[in-house]
Amino acid sequence: MALWGNNDSKTASGTVAIAANGLVTGSSSSLDTEARVGDFISMANTDYLIKSITNATSAQVIGQYGSATVTAQSDGSYILSEKPKYAIWEATGLYTNTIYGEDTTEAQVANGAIREVVIVTGGSGYGANGTVTVTGGLGNSVAAAANAFVSGGRVTQIKFSNNGVGYTSSPTLTVSAPAGITFNALTAVSNTNETITLTSANSKFLAGDQVTYTVAAGNTAVGGLSNNTTYFVSFANTTVIALTDRLNGANIDLTASVSETGHTLTGQTAVVAAILSGVHHSAHAGWVRRTVGTGGRAGRVTFETLVAMGTIAGDAEDDVLPDA
Repeated sequence: MALWGNNDSKTASGTVAIAANGLVTGSSSSLDTEARVGDFISMANTDYLIKSITNATSAQVIGQYGSATVTAQSDGSYILSEKPKYAIWEATGLYTNTIYGEDTTEAQVANGAIREVVIVTGGSGYGANGTVTVTGGLGNSVAAAANAFVSGGRVTQIKFSNNGVGYTSSPTLTVSAPAGITFNALTAVSNTNETITLTSANSKFLAGDQVTYTVAAGNTAVGGLSNNTTYFVSFANTTVIALTDRLNGANIDLTASVSETGHTLTGQTAVVAAILSGVHHSAHAGWVRRTVGTGGRAGRVTFETLVAMGTIAGDAEDDVLPDA
């Protein structure tokens, strides 16, 4: 079999289910005429390489690194693709589900919408969903709008009511800060256990989280803590946390003797980065690898041409590489 073809997608009749042992069972499918050994079946952003075809409704696939045990898929629609076969054996991060067929039209697109968001850090201490402010981004003819959704005190998802149009560079997404959690020093602080009790509805911290302690003007800071200072959570459950001045450090010795409510712990603000579709593609049409940056490069997407080709047929990923 050839190492690759020129079909990003081709006719894929009916539906298929994939068992954990790689057995493909089709319904109204034509695997024996539409697919070839070496083609990929793609479902739910997972690629399976066809190892053998028995008939129109039966085939056998393998997964990444040639694994015979794969992620099972229930009966549903699927994509047949002729992307480079060698990529499935790569053990260096060249996953097949990051490889796409880019035609000449897609390679020339220079603007797009916000397709996805990288959560650089989910923050901490969120007791409710947040808001997202969208600023900047060159060339936008329709600005994007979004909200931040929270689970377990962290921002876990950004949902757009409008993904924007016409961006030639990524806008900045700013997530609202978590609300501070206020407590009464005398009743919340345990001078014996060195802990602070918070209400179960507001305790949204995990060990290792950063929190900033503030005290209202005229009040006395909790012993061991300083106003407007950031600490680390050394222990947390649904109602109680302990603090340390450094990661993996000893719990701070806390003392409180005055009944005051003006004491607040505020978590970290989440940081997210926007990724555009349709901008800065590879230098040549063909089979390309898409890499999404992390850390200091979060939100940056690069495209590397693996196989330069004059034509790519089919369009399996228009949301990743749009035509306009």
